[in-house]
Amino acid sequence: MDLDQGKYFSLNQSATAIWELLEKPLTADEICDFLSEEYEVDPGQCGKEVEEYLKEMVKLKLVVVATL
Repeated sequence: MDLDQGKYFSLNQSATAIWELLEKPLTADEICDFLSEEYEVDPGQCGKEVEEYLKEMVKLKLVVVATL
């Protein structure tokens, strides 16, 4: 729930896994490596979908991109 935006977000199983993985400083590739193993998905397809999902989360201001 985002009180500032007045929105409620529901996450499916894979989106929840991504959300939980974002607690650690991981790259999109590292997130995809984990998801590919956990859910036995094609790494190429996983990479595309993770990138799209993360872009949407940034757009909705649910996460920010960190640079080191």
